[in-house]
Amino acid sequence: MSANLGLKLIAGAVALAIGGTAMANTNLDGTSVGDVFINIVDTTNNTSFLFDTGVSQAAFNGSTSQTFNFASDPNYVAFLAAEGGSDNVDYSVFSATKSSTQTVYFTSSVPVPAQTGQSGTNISGAVGGIGAFLGTANSITSATTTSVNLSGINEFGTALNEGNIATLLLNNPNVTATGGYVDDAALGTALAFYEDAASRSGVSTYGVAFAGTWDVSGGIATYTVGNTAPVPLPTPLLLMLSGLGLMGVVARRNKTA
Repeated sequence: MSANLGLKLIAGAVALAIGGTAMANTNLDGTSVGDVFINIVDTTNNTSFLFDTGVSQAAFNGSTSQTFNFASDPNYVAFLAAEGGSDNVDYSVFSATKSSTQTVYFTSSVPVPAQTGQSGTNISGAVGGIGAFLGTANSITSATTTSVNLSGINEFGTALNEGNIATLLLNNPNVTATGGYVDDAALGTALAFYEDAASRSGVSTYGVAFAGTWDVSGGIATYTVGNTAPVPLPTPLLLMLSGLGLMGVVARRNKTA
């Protein structure tokens, strides 16, 4: 290998490392199901972080708790570094397929069954909106193949992206107190997860809620099923522990006497 060729190869490798690789294409526009995606949006500086969990609709189990950690993801680290201390930040989770069933998963900060039922045409429109957003995200140069940082008109929290999708899914484009749409909430706030499809019968048939809720905080997205409150200890065990504690106090007193 010549010295010049070697230098060119090294220069090319450095350029690739600096520029990163394009986010891996999803299968949203194919015949199989799409992955579950997590969006974190800074509505103050108009940026968003998009993370692909790698879990498809076919593989997602709504009856099992699961956790996704992206705290060390370089795009997330960069997103945090650009975030101001007083910025409004919210999150949402979604997934969509482009197939005969036109299925979509989405979080919401309002009870979906209480909303006006959306037609199959609207659901299809929401699926198409998600597909268009992901298509743009896939074209942005990224440091990883599972995430990307977006800004300006490309970020998820714009009216043309999240606003349009939320309107189609929920018939409710109103902005929430956190600065986002009703499909999202502030970090550290639990959101219900719903499934809807363009193939459902009748506008009066609403989306179905999964068994668990999503929460995102500290670079960790958690889907939790069931009651997460601490399980109370049985009364006999509490009495035994109290007795042991009392014996410890007496022993210390005797020792110091």
